[in-house]
Amino acid sequence: MAFSSKPQNIYDDPTFFSAYSTLPRSEGGLSNAPEWPVLQNMILQGRSLKPNDTQKPLKGQKVLDLGCGYGWFSRWARDNGATHIRAIDISEKMIDRAKQFEDSAQTTNSSIFYGTGDLDNVTFNGGPEQDSYDFVYSSLTFHYVQDLARLYSEIWASLKPGGRLVFSVEHPICSAPIMPGPDWKCIQEEDHERKIWPLNSYSEEGWRLTSWLGVSGVKKYHRTVQTYVEALLESGFTLKGLKDWVPSKEDVAGHPEWADERHQPYFLLISAEK
Repeated sequence: MAFSSKPQNIYDDPTFFSAYSTLPRSEGGLSNAPEWPVLQNMILQGRSLKPNDTQKPLKGQKVLDLGCGYGWFSRWARDNGATHIRAIDISEKMIDRAKQFEDSAQTTNSSIFYGTGDLDNVTFNGGPEQDSYDFVYSSLTFHYVQDLARLYSEIWASLKPGGRLVFSVEHPICSAPIMPGPDWKCIQEEDHERKIWPLNSYSEEGWRLTSWLGVSGVKKYHRTVQTYVEALLESGFTLKGLKDWVPSKEDVAGHPEWADERHQPYFLLISAEK
C-alpha cells in the first residue's frame, strides 16, 4: 500500500477532535495521563516536587513543547518556573483549545507562545533559535513523524549545551502489528479465557493505518525501540533514561480494569541530554 508523504493532521478532523476531547487526559490534563508520574520524574531528574517550593525546577528556563496539544505541559512548565515556552502543534484546533484555556484562566503571564507547525519541516539549525532552549518536551507525537533522525538533529541544534529532551511515544509493540491489526485477542485455555497481544511485523518499519476514536485511516510511523535510541545517539545526544511503561501494581490496585494491560508496554519514555 502506498502512503502519501504529506503530514496527516488527523486532529483537525471534526469527528476525531470531538472524540479526542472526551478522553480522560484531554479533560483532566497531566494528572489523568497515567504515564505522567514517570515522565515528571525524568523531567525533575529524581527530585521531589514539593507544594509551595520556591526553588522551581525549571526556573528561568526556555522550553520547547513539540506537539503541545491543549498546552497542559506548557502551563505546567510555566507554573514550575519556565520563563519562555514555545508550544507547537500541527493542529489549529489544538492550538485554539490551548489558547481558550489561557483565556479562561485570565492569566496575565504571556510566557507561552502557541503556534501551528509541522514537525516534519520544523527547522532550528542555523536560525535564531539555535542553541536557544534549555529543555524540549514532547508527548505522544514523534510516532506521527516520518523522518525522526532529521527531527532529532533539529532538536539537538535548538538546545543549549547541557540541554535536555524528554519525550514519550506509543510503544513500538503497540504500533507494530499489521495482520491482524493492533488490538487485544482472546485465546481459550483449559478453564478460562486469556488476553494476548498479537505482535507481528515488529522489524518491518514504516507507516501503519489504524482506526481510532471512530476514524479510519489514522496514520502512524512504526519504528523499533532500537531505531528510536540509535537515531538519538547518532544525532549527538546522550541517553539518560528509558522506560517501557506499563501500569504499575499500584496503578492496577486503583484501576483493576488495567490488570491485563501489564502484559505489554503502552508507551516508550526517553530522556536525553545534549
